[in-house]
Amino acid sequence: MRLKKQAVFIAVAGVLAAAGAMAQAPATAPSKAPQMMDGAAAADVTTVTAKIIAVDQATRMVTLRGPMGHEVTIHAGPEVKNLAQVKAGDNLVVRYAEALSVALDKNIEGRSKTVTSTGPVTAPAGAMPAAAGARQTRIVAAVDSVDAATQHILVEGPGGRYVEVKVKDPAVFKSIKAGDKIVLTYTEAVLLDVQRPH
Repeated sequence: MRLKKQAVFIAVAGVLAAAGAMAQAPATAPSKAPQMMDGAAAADVTTVTAKIIAVDQATRMVTLRGPMGHEVTIHAGPEVKNLAQVKAGDNLVVRYAEALSVALDKNIEGRSKTVTSTGPVTAPAGAMPAAAGARQTRIVAAVDSVDAATQHILVEGPGGRYVEVKVKDPAVFKSIKAGDKIVLTYTEAVLLDVQRPH
């Protein structure tokens, strides 16, 4: 888990350079073959706390130390509100959530991919900096094959790309067979806020 947290910290650090980029959180939606994804409606949430080591208000450069000691310096652009409130010793708390749902739809046609983003939502003036954003990827795909032993399905999406998905819900899995059309909805969200240590 600590390795995953550090990977999220490194990947998200570049995104944090501007709160306006929050909706551009790291993409892990199905795109390459084969790629394992977990068909679950419940979100997996990773929380990473980075220590703010230094803040240069003049240049807006902020140095962060991640959970495994890795340091990165980012530029907090003008989109990052209330930077004047931030000082060395504060904590930047990043919460990254991702979820994948699988739905059978026998009436849907073709294959497609749609990406929608929301945010960023930022803190009001005078408050500690905070921002949130989300992205949802909806893929209409055809089921190529079903593996009952592992409860995995191999699906073909737009552009002839394949992805292997584990369907957690046994009832949903039992209703899917080769040739069916399904809708994969992948959601990711990032919430960050700066907190004073207690």
